[in-house]
Amino acid sequence: MKSWVIAVSCWLLAMATNAQPAFRTNELKRLVEVVGIDAASLHEGCNYPSTAGANLVVFVKDSIVNHVGLQLFSEDIRKIDDSPIFNFLERYFLQLKYPPQQKTASNMIRDDEFKFEKGSIQSIARLLPTDEFQYNYNRHRYTATWSRQGVELLSVSFPVEYQLMSGENKIEAEDLLAHDIQATEVSGVDHRKGNVVDDHYLTEFSNRLYYKEAVGSQTLGGKGVLLSSVNHPLESAANMMLSQETIGEYTLRINQISYGFKKTTFSVLLKQWIAFCQETGCELYFGVEGMEEEKEMEGQLLDVVVLAVNKKENYNHVLTVRIPTETIHHQKGDLEAQLYPYVPMHNVANMFAAFRKSNNKNK
Repeated sequence: MKSWVIAVSCWLLAMATNAQPAFRTNELKRLVEVVGIDAASLHEGCNYPSTAGANLVVFVKDSIVNHVGLQLFSEDIRKIDDSPIFNFLERYFLQLKYPPQQKTASNMIRDDEFKFEKGSIQSIARLLPTDEFQYNYNRHRYTATWSRQGVELLSVSFPVEYQLMSGENKIEAEDLLAHDIQATEVSGVDHRKGNVVDDHYLTEFSNRLYYKEAVGSQTLGGKGVLLSSVNHPLESAANMMLSQETIGEYTLRINQISYGFKKTTFSVLLKQWIAFCQETGCELYFGVEGMEEEKEMEGQLLDVVVLAVNKKENYNHVLTVRIPTETIHHQKGDLEAQLYPYVPMHNVANMFAAFRKSNNKNK
């Protein structure tokens, strides 16, 4: 009996050891297969297989392959900057070497508006992770350049566009969003870039936080603690929606509106949503859409809008939330929300043209 148990245990262990990871997208799975990587050999974290005459990099997180590409960048460079440009260039250059069956490399470059400013596809094979690398971008295009000993090897440019850079089409990105948010760990500490405050977006939206004087030695960034009071509902709502450090525990019941008006419903902690936005490079901005009296119980209902602005990949998540002031009083509760994900920046301005006209009477 004992030998049977041991045999089964060893078999289960072997199965677990040789279990193949899942893939975030079908394209990542295709790339792994086409270059001949044994998926069962991939371990959690960074993998650096050499195959098909090239040094590759594969990232596995929570048993899911989320990046495959040529190894172009050292870990030191990645630690300096968390730009999405690194994964994109590594994956895209591998895709140019092994394009999908229905496309050629030339067609990819044309359709994606990808340009070789200096050098060509052949120049990619000369690149080393130790080469000097720099990039810049504006609202429309990135430019990336590799040099060695002061000599420019390759320079490319491409649009600032989420679907291109992530390698995920809109449907894939939207379908993965709920899982991505729910998998985010809440640190309880904000990581606002450069501690920028009192900034505005589309005029009506602000990232301002509101503080009250600290009691005793309690301070937050030298400004006191964040305000959370039913006597100041708008300021408290702004703090709730913008900071992980706000007092209280709230849950968002999100109705996600996706491509083709597909609806997905899921729940997450409000602070989990904030943490997800901050980890994915989004800056949060808060606006008030309206306020009305709550008939069933004493208090008011606040209708607010949060924009999660990602300038590096040119999109916004648009979140509308209804906040009963009763939840501010109790510092907990469920909040009904609607989420419009991955809205291109130029579309957001159009979405809120009506918001500009109507907002003054509701402030």
